[in-house]
Amino acid sequence: MDRLKRYMEKFEGERVAVAYSGGVDSSLVAYAAKEIADAVTIKSDFTPNCVIEDAKEFAEKFGLRHKILNISILDDEMKANPPNRCYLCKKRIIEEIKNLGYDIVMDGTNSDDLDKDRPGLKAKQEEGVISPLADLGLGKREIRRIMADIDENVARKPSESCLATRIPFNSEITPERLKRIKKAEGLAKSMGLGSIRVRDHFPVAKIEAPRDEFDKMLGAEGLLSGLKQLGYKSVTIGVRDES
Repeated sequence: MDRLKRYMEKFEGERVAVAYSGGVDSSLVAYAAKEIADAVTIKSDFTPNCVIEDAKEFAEKFGLRHKILNISILDDEMKANPPNRCYLCKKRIIEEIKNLGYDIVMDGTNSDDLDKDRPGLKAKQEEGVISPLADLGLGKREIRRIMADIDENVARKPSESCLATRIPFNSEITPERLKRIKKAEGLAKSMGLGSIRVRDHFPVAKIEAPRDEFDKMLGAEGLLSGLKQLGYKSVTIGVRDES
């Protein structure tokens, strides 16, 4: 944590925003930068319901200067759900944050992310986004260890992704599909399955759970019937690789 705080000192006097999702990585950056930066959470068509509440709770607990930025993502290009969707989305988000008047935008990209194929990284590089965790060589394991000393609940949070990732590329994204996914994953969370993802291949729902929740998912009474009440005709289940 000392390294992170020293890193932030060089940005004193600048208008700094942290793109803050409420996840483990961005929470650590927002916490370390709270003396010099605003934490900006994006609320869009693609934002899971839990993200805003989690971000608010952490911000209030630790005195972050928190802003929620409402933006509309679903233009015609994004509705088509092209393979470069993540690039387009990330580019739009960064531009919207910059439009608030910030000189610098930081995010929670960590050193492990750099080894993966993440289209959003290209948008961040083009827009000059600063990634303190990656710059300091901090990976997921070390970040969770540091975060555990700040907030154990946040340190244990599973990784999250936007709702658009639940829809196959080149399959149209509609408000109806996004609402159905929100309801489906909300149903799972109400049953204590906090890490479930529902891939919308309508009329098929493809449920994915991490290994440590798989057996619990199989025993969740009412999950399958609840999904069918949302209009799904069949349901498949599988294990999600968290590596």
